[in-house]
Amino acid sequence: MAPKACGPMSRFDDATSLALRRAIFYQASEIYSSAPSGLYDFGPHGQAIRRNIAAFWRRQLVQRNQMLEIQGAQIMPKAVFESSGHLTGFSDPLTQCQKCHAMHRADKIVSDATGLQVPEGTQEAKLDELIAQEGLACPSCGGQLSKVRRFNLMMGVMLGPLQDQVCYLRPETCQSIFCGYLRLTKTMRVKPPFGIAQEGASFRNEISPRNFLIRQREFGQIECEIFFDPEMIDESPGIEKVEDISMRFLTLGSDEPVELSTSELVEKDLVSGKLIAYYLAEVQRVWEAMGFPHESLRFREVGKEERPFYSKETWDFEALSDKLGWVELVANNYRMDYDLAGHQKGSGADLRWTRENGEKFIPHVWEISAGLDRTLMCLLEVSLRKEGERTYLSLQPQIAPFIAGVFPLVNKGGLPEIAHRIVEDLRANGLASSYDESGSIGRRYARVDEIGCPYSLTVDFDSLKDTAVTIRDRDTTKQVRVEIAQLPVVLWRLLNGVATFNDLKPAAGPSAGQSP
Repeated sequence: MAPKACGPMSRFDDATSLALRRAIFYQASEIYSSAPSGLYDFGPHGQAIRRNIAAFWRRQLVQRNQMLEIQGAQIMPKAVFESSGHLTGFSDPLTQCQKCHAMHRADKIVSDATGLQVPEGTQEAKLDELIAQEGLACPSCGGQLSKVRRFNLMMGVMLGPLQDQVCYLRPETCQSIFCGYLRLTKTMRVKPPFGIAQEGASFRNEISPRNFLIRQREFGQIECEIFFDPEMIDESPGIEKVEDISMRFLTLGSDEPVELSTSELVEKDLVSGKLIAYYLAEVQRVWEAMGFPHESLRFREVGKEERPFYSKETWDFEALSDKLGWVELVANNYRMDYDLAGHQKGSGADLRWTRENGEKFIPHVWEISAGLDRTLMCLLEVSLRKEGERTYLSLQPQIAPFIAGVFPLVNKGGLPEIAHRIVEDLRANGLASSYDESGSIGRRYARVDEIGCPYSLTVDFDSLKDTAVTIRDRDTTKQVRVEIAQLPVVLWRLLNGVATFNDLKPAAGPSAGQSP
């Protein structure tokens, strides 16, 4: 079913309004006026969706590619970030209003005023020139702006009773991977190419957090680092599995993206090797399967001035927002041997690998660094549907907060008891579900539709006779009668894509029509 217009507000605004109204996410410590911006809590439905996105990534990308998965500490010593270059190279351009003293990102002020894409790595002198040239002032009060300077985004932590052990909250999850690389290679019986993955929180002292989950100070990452021999970058076992995947690429100097396959990427020398083409296709496959429409996704080639200081080649995987434009969801970076070489020098540990001919080398790294919360935010937007008075999230069953809402038609006559037993049975079989007996059946349908629950099960008086319930599909509102004993199997098949709603065969007994 094609999405319909979402009214006078943007789809992003509507999705945000729904999220706040249903406590999918909300500002952390919101009851205090001193609560800092850029920090968010996730309510029960939001945490379930967030957890399911991570689980989907884990199944479809991490486990499918036989990667190792770790859970690293969030606090790391200063020496780690001296070796990684974050203490000197991890910064944003800052300008301050001379009148109200508000802090602003200089590149954002210029890009907002001119519509130009200003790389984060633009030199301070160039930003000063652009601000003066455009006559830009403080967006808060109109005051004069200071000269641009660099602001380091690291968050410091002092440990120990004397608070004399200087540490930092990690700004990206991958540093835990690089620091644990040596132990993992010695204990996990791997050889290049192999991947190490991690889900976890990262922390950045953003100058101007904004757009809810898009730019935060604490945020979730789902990240993979693939270690490989640079001499073998043109070998990628399994690339034939992704040959038919089409991707949209916006290359440097182009105005419109072009559709390309993995083989075309390699033939046109747009990527450094087959290994990179393979993992780009994997990203496309996973995020499309998650629920993003093909036409709303693209890979954008990132130029030298804009890409991270550690990257030789970067493709930002972006989703289109009707309010924010293209939003980066996944940074795909060729980090070469930058990280392992830096940590080898800083720690004194030998992080080299030995080829079969006895030569030693430091593995290169291809990174797939995805924003978990950004993915959630953009997925809410692309999943939002409005049809007349009806609003719902068309989330994939594996992403939805639970598979089914279970409702007794009325709160009497033994129907609640049957509904409770169904919920208990579903949960015992690992199928998340909810129970609701409050309000009209139409209102209860609307409540679960709005948070993306794909199916509703209604227990009515016929259920006492035919031991069946009515299952309703969220997107089409079609209904069919299903035997209660078969519900765990039926819902498992729907959840895992083994069957579709149209495949369901009605049970004997009364059948239902369209829902309210």
